[in-house]
Amino acid sequence: MATVIIRPTGEPASTTGFDVSDATFISRISDNDVSTVATQNNVTCSATGIEMENKSDYDSQTINSITLSVTGASTGRGSPTVTCTIKNGNSTLQTSELTFSSATTLSGSAYSTSLTPAIVNNLTLDIDPDGTGVALKEVYITVDYGSGGGGGGAASGYTHKVLGVAAANVAKVNTVATANIAKINTVD
Repeated sequence: MATVIIRPTGEPASTTGFDVSDATFISRISDNDVSTVATQNNVTCSATGIEMENKSDYDSQTINSITLSVTGASTGRGSPTVTCTIKNGNSTLQTSELTFSSATTLSGSAYSTSLTPAIVNNLTLDIDPDGTGVALKEVYITVDYGSGGGGGGAASGYTHKVLGVAAANVAKVNTVATANIAKINTVD
């Protein structure tokens, strides 16, 4: 299993209700620097069509999952909830609601349904804060790719359930990594 972080790139389709324009918005949430911030300054606030960067690290690899993370904080009027929608083209892959009760990094659940490098290379993100007021510091997606060992999924060719557990969720059986298992109880 290997991971790589992808960050926003280019300009979003639109931003409204933040204290910075499109290009500055992207630079502040993608620069790996929590001291740069895009601050909500209107009750009506959103950023849509945020393109995520492509990396060659996972080309020709099995994509195990993607996990969205957002570093943010309240602007002082309560605990803001930010709804983040990961898309592939026009198709919604996952929606996460992240509530910031303090300055922190929050993550959505890992998404793992039918991912390929082509899908990951076509990801966009919509960010829709509630009216409470949020300061966005960083936004990124962790891509988990590769197969075998370390919980990264079943070994290539190993496709049977073990005691009712799907092969993709089996990393070891009796301390033997799935990459080293040819048979379990004589099942090929």
